Amino acid sequence: MNIAFITSTHRWGGVKTWMLEFGNELNKLGHSCYYFASDKNFIKKARENYHISHIIKFGADYNIFAVKAFYSYFRKYKIDIIICNIYKEIRTAGIAAKLLAIPVIHRVGLVGDLKNKIDVIINHKLIVDKILVPCKGMKDKLVETFKFIKEQDVEYVYNGKIPYEKRSIMKTDPVRFVITSKVEETKGHKDLFEALLKLDKEFNINFLCDIYGEGELEGWLDEQIKKYKLDSKIRLKGFSLGLGEILPNYHFGILTSYSEGFPNVVLEYLAAGLPVISTNIACIPELIEESKNGFLYFPGNIDQLTKLLHKCCLMEKNCYKKMSLHAVNSIEKKFNLKKNAKLLSVFLEKIVRGE
Repeated sequence: MNIAFITSTHRWGGVKTWMLEFGNELNKLGHSCYYFASDKNFIKKARENYHISHIIKFGADYNIFAVKAFYSYFRKYKIDIIICNIYKEIRTAGIAAKLLAIPVIHRVGLVGDLKNKIDVIINHKLIVDKILVPCKGMKDKLVETFKFIKEQDVEYVYNGKIPYEKRSIMKTDPVRFVITSKVEETKGHKDLFEALLKLDKEFNINFLCDIYGEGELEGWLDEQIKKYKLDSKIRLKGFSLGLGEILPNYHFGILTSYSEGFPNVVLEYLAAGLPVISTNIACIPELIEESKNGFLYFPGNIDQLTKLLHKCCLMEKNCYKKMSLHAVNSIEKKFNLKKNAKLLSVFLEKIVRGE
């Protein structure tokens, strides 16, 4: 198949990583993947992976010039199916695809990305052939929330990773926690700081927590760390792309978010052998088996989070090793990139055949 991935966003997000990683695997399965985006950095990454890629000026929704450009490209490359992420793409590339009788897949990353609005409903009835989501829970939630979406309209294929060669399987002192995400209100960094502060003041335990990422709360966190003299225990590390090199240096991965879809960072943690402490939202309960490859807690429950951090600090080495190995095994069995790319390939081939 000739598969076109379309993205109009300028910020890097999980869907762009998904498009590149799954596109690389689809190529290995004999398909050809093409990329169309407004983000020059994304196009550069796609070209580095030897994909034919083009920068597109999307303009406003239903922009006739963008529609014409996509129409021309789709004919030129004999595209069999396209995958879009947001409605701007559906309302440009999707229209061009429909004019050429090419199936349109809407890859949804968050239930909140869809709205019960008349234009959205019309787009799904006239342009979108299938919705693709990254977990079963999201599929169920979409069907439950939106009357215009039926169960047969949605398919899920889990995201995937390849386990890292370098892994964290030995627990040493001090216990090393890591969180990597945007540093902003909805990601729960204030909750994490409060829990770490309690861990330090109430239990007097030696630990280290490195915070990777950038965002609006960096200044606040820096002030709090200095105010409570926690510089040696909580460190702001900024943005980093090389997670494969970084994560195996830690023992536990943390996600304190209030809102997520299918967080790729949890897969990154597991692939590095890190048991995960995470909020029990969205797709996350499908990734984490309680007390096997991680622990779940309710968003905003700082006492519960503190207890889990404390539990991890006191965990015996044999117990940690079992959890670490289970983390890697969960990637191999359920979230393996190569296996899940094959499932995506089968799904797309069925759509192209009209099944």
